[in-house]
Amino acid sequence: MSNHVFVRRAKCVFHQSFCRNATHLSLRWAERGFANSPLNSKKDLLKKFVSSCNRSIGVLAQFFGKQCTIIGSIAAQRVKRTAKIVSLYNKLYDEKLVKAMFTRFGHAYIRNSKGRSFYFLFGSVFFSWEQEKITEEQLASCSNDMKHVPSMLDVPNLSAENTDLSSWNCIITRDHLKVWRKPVQNTHFYEYKVYGTYHDIPARAFFNVQVDLEYRKQWDKLVIELEVVDKDDNSGSEIVHWVMHYPYPMHSREYVYVRRYKIDPVNKVMAVVSQSVNHPSCPIVDKHVRVLDYKSQMVIKPHTAFDQNGFDYILTYYDDPQSSFPTFAYNWMASTGVPDFVDKLHHAAKVRHERHQNIFVHVNKGMPERMPGNIHVCS
Repeated sequence: MSNHVFVRRAKCVFHQSFCRNATHLSLRWAERGFANSPLNSKKDLLKKFVSSCNRSIGVLAQFFGKQCTIIGSIAAQRVKRTAKIVSLYNKLYDEKLVKAMFTRFGHAYIRNSKGRSFYFLFGSVFFSWEQEKITEEQLASCSNDMKHVPSMLDVPNLSAENTDLSSWNCIITRDHLKVWRKPVQNTHFYEYKVYGTYHDIPARAFFNVQVDLEYRKQWDKLVIELEVVDKDDNSGSEIVHWVMHYPYPMHSREYVYVRRYKIDPVNKVMAVVSQSVNHPSCPIVDKHVRVLDYKSQMVIKPHTAFDQNGFDYILTYYDDPQSSFPTFAYNWMASTGVPDFVDKLHHAAKVRHERHQNIFVHVNKGMPERMPGNIHVCS
């Protein structure tokens, strides 16, 4: 029985019963002259009316109980069927592909459904730190980007001999930075890679500003909301909720991503890796446009030491803005916006470094005893 049929039948039963009893009672009152009836007679009639209404409510309760049983049975069958489908797809396809498919289904359901509270149920089931954390391999891959710097700087378009770099094309060249981009498969967007160098602040100052979310709220005027909503103490990964202004007339964009950062004193690099993720603490809402596909990684290498002026960095970035804005216009904004963001980051780091050069206690030849956030230091 559908919900609509059940509601109509329940309303009909109650309405008919109520009208029948009310009519019967009014006729009895008219016949006996209710106003002039003895008190005991009035009480008897009212008791009969209340008793009849109670029986009607009892009928409604029976209908409701049967409907709940039917709905519960259907829900159990659908959950069981879904589990079988997931198991089948896991056998036929790669696990990541299955996960991506069900994630997209979940987003579509949440956008089109009024019952968004169910997201917390589905989110808590599908989210797993073991699956979503930033791994050591990802951090190592980010750090390895610095090895490509000589090839990147030799020619405008990266060497075709290196298959990892052959698809990148240089689009911006300045004194302190270069920007490359490459097409992202099956989209009209590009992934960007920025190489830059600075000589006026230490690598640690630039790194600290990159990972300090509270300070970013002060210097980045595009930030609307920015906070850590969950942490994994085992891996050092954390979930960040970020809402930012987009250029008029586009709506603000919302990012939910997992990030992890690390200092490697052996190879003398600092790495920050972020990528989009779904999390039950951050359901999709109509107020902002959720960016579902986002990744960013930055590796920083000092010229000499972490606390001495001078360093190189490489930032690799991509996101799908979920916008009908013309692709060429968005690509232009991205190609100019990424370098602009790095310049603002550098300025904020320089201001903070000049104000707070002695903010950290340094031990072990310049390594910090404690830094903001969950920074894991390689041994």
